[in-house]
Amino acid sequence: SSGINAEWPLRPGNNISSTQYKKLDKTLKCYNLVQTIQGITRIARKGDNFSQTTIDVVFTNCYSDFIKSSVLKECIGDHQAIMCEINSKVPVAPKKKKVPTATLR
Repeated sequence: SSGINAEWPLRPGNNISSTQYKKLDKTLKCYNLVQTIQGITRIARKGDNFSQTTIDVVFTNCYSDFIKSSVLKECIGDHQAIMCEINSKVPVAPKKKKVPTATLR
């Protein structure tokens, strides 16, 4: 738990009209990537003000392997932990072949 009281004054920190955001968005589209984290991942205090931002992200272009992502309640410093679940197909190892051995004399 973050220990931050939801009643404190919070202000959004994600500015989707900024030049930096637009450059990031253009780059992501260029590589066919999407950002999967949809929640607030950081709540920071500066004086009497609090800001909420999505600063911790997971990008993917493997839509068929992506199952879900979420922001967890656990915190690491002032960041919420994030989780991403993917469908990972690990190939089965081939059966071992018996190698003939010779006895040395």
